[in-house]
Amino acid sequence: MIDTHSAQQLDDLHVMKTYRRFPALFERGNGCLLWDENGRVYLDFLAGIGVCQLGHAHPAVTEAITRQASRLVHGSNLLLTDPVPRLAAKLCAISGMDRVFFSVCGASAIETALKIAKKHGLSKRRNGDYKVLALDNSFHGRTLGALTLTGQIKYQDDFQPLIPGISYVKPNDLDALKAAFDDSVAAIFIEPIQGEGGVVPISREFLAEARTLCDRHGALLVFDEIQTGMGRTGTWFHFQQHGVVPDVMAIAKGLGNGMPIGACLARGEAAEVLQPGNHGSTFGGNPLMCAAGLAVIETIESQGVIANAKRVGDSLRSQLTAIGGPIAEVRGAGLMIGIRLNQPIARDVVQKCFERGLVANATSEDTLRLLPPLILTEAQAEQGVAILKSALAGETSEAVEAVAQTPEAYHDVLAMEDLSGSQAEEVLALAARLKNRRKFAPEPVVSVEGRTIALVFEKPSLRTRVSFEAAIQELGGHAVYLSKADIGMGSREAIKDVASNLGGWCAAVVARLYWQRHLHELAHYCDSPVINALTEMEHPCQALADMLTVREAFGGQTVPITYVGDANNVARSLAKLAVMLGYPMTICGPKNFQLEETEGVRQTESIEEGLTGAKVVYTDVWVSMGDEHEQEHRLKVFEPYQVDSRVMAMAEKDAIFLHCLPARRGFEVTDDVIDGAQSRVVQQAENRLHAQKALLAKVLGLAQ
Repeated sequence: MIDTHSAQQLDDLHVMKTYRRFPALFERGNGCLLWDENGRVYLDFLAGIGVCQLGHAHPAVTEAITRQASRLVHGSNLLLTDPVPRLAAKLCAISGMDRVFFSVCGASAIETALKIAKKHGLSKRRNGDYKVLALDNSFHGRTLGALTLTGQIKYQDDFQPLIPGISYVKPNDLDALKAAFDDSVAAIFIEPIQGEGGVVPISREFLAEARTLCDRHGALLVFDEIQTGMGRTGTWFHFQQHGVVPDVMAIAKGLGNGMPIGACLARGEAAEVLQPGNHGSTFGGNPLMCAAGLAVIETIESQGVIANAKRVGDSLRSQLTAIGGPIAEVRGAGLMIGIRLNQPIARDVVQKCFERGLVANATSEDTLRLLPPLILTEAQAEQGVAILKSALAGETSEAVEAVAQTPEAYHDVLAMEDLSGSQAEEVLALAARLKNRRKFAPEPVVSVEGRTIALVFEKPSLRTRVSFEAAIQELGGHAVYLSKADIGMGSREAIKDVASNLGGWCAAVVARLYWQRHLHELAHYCDSPVINALTEMEHPCQALADMLTVREAFGGQTVPITYVGDANNVARSLAKLAVMLGYPMTICGPKNFQLEETEGVRQTESIEEGLTGAKVVYTDVWVSMGDEHEQEHRLKVFEPYQVDSRVMAMAEKDAIFLHCLPARRGFEVTDDVIDGAQSRVVQQAENRLHAQKALLAKVLGLAQ
């Protein structure tokens, strides 16, 4: 990669002077953060001008692009390819439209809509004396048709004469709207929130009246949702917040999360206007772009991104309003925010924000525009406000330069507490998405090709070994299985020596050891991250798989979980994770076999008390590693805690049953329960793969 100075020289010599760039060379991004060549971090409140809804380098989009690029990049619209009709169907489902034309950007989507409007106008008035309406202060793009629809002289002056037959209406002026309409109107183009015009919302009354007038005069209502669409304002499309449905809609920006794609959607008669030969696009509907679009929609749906945009957007606008002083007005919806200043200092403020590590935008001398990724967190929103407040106040940049920190780093996962609550949530969300992706696109993405993961297993395990080996392979890596006999750790070789070598050879070490103290020693001397696949004290990977199973059964509800029997390593990790994520947790078993006192965990010997209100009934083996000499005693002590149909009836009617190792039938659980309708043990075992795959991806830095 060239340095900043060289890049600027080449840019000055060979790139047309149409942009005023920020003074830095950016080399990578992750989530809501960007890094320049010097390693300086910036909090991104612009997201590629409202494009990167899922932030930078989102793994879902990266995987989709990688997978599709390895199969077919381009085939032309004369050939049918898989992602195109699937994305069209998805877009129609979330918008209520009937048909889609794919383009390469927002302006070309608007050009498509304009051609629909003009052909419709010509069908109404064959002599061509129809007109198309647009709004003052609007912005629809830079191509000639889109530029003509743009109601701002500053963008049009240098390109006269423009396309004839287009008139402008003052936004939110009902009288002006009514006066402009008659039977000669073919269509009216409206941004539900004017973006480049300063994030100016169009009123519900104005939109509703436009719909009424279009119906009365046989005109098409066209919404430009290029900037407001794809969840930006708190719904898939902003028109859905007003109940005013367009005939035609243009979208782009957030649809591809950075890949160049746009679309024109239409319904009813408007969807049938364009016929073969009327319109085309060489790269529109490119399978690579459509694969990215599918990944964007799927991720927004599965990870609650729209709800986050609304929640964090409401909070952000409230914080901005509270600043007062030079801020005269805060407007917009979701994470599309305009800030009107009472002085013409917007462009200067943008520069000061940049110096402090915040990327923002000005649409005019007195208006700031914020379009952060829809995955923005509350903490990042607060950081952005702090930087903006400092820039407005003229404080020194050093006071807030370090505000935008990198995400929490993953390294060793030896016990459940080695993950923070937010990290556990990230792993679970990624696991759910990876599981879903695997069903619809089972071929692996080679994202860590050439990396080797060591599986150090003192104690063999079918489920742990196969699920980890499959996870590593599906991530594109290679697993090396090392049994106790292979390395003789602690006997033939000291743990320190084994750890030093493995750390030099392998990207990570997954260890299934008898003793937690040996795991800590291994991690201490190993340069690569170490993941606990089980010790006598902890089983964090199992706990993550269990929680994924619980969430699949109950969604976002933090339901009560009761663990019955021996409060062992599995119970300990699950209890820690449950408390971390806010799930009520109960341990039900003999007094001498309960956990050490744990904050947030209720423990009881009474099985009736423990199961009252439980939505999850969990048990594990009574005789595990190192306990074989106590087998006879344990079987007798735990006999009253066997989970049978009577015990399941003590829990809630819709309770599910889980078992860490469903291989010892007739001991901890009866066959009718483990094989019954409430059992999720097969799903639970499968989820080991997805939870471990997600954890590995995070630890290896593949999916931040």
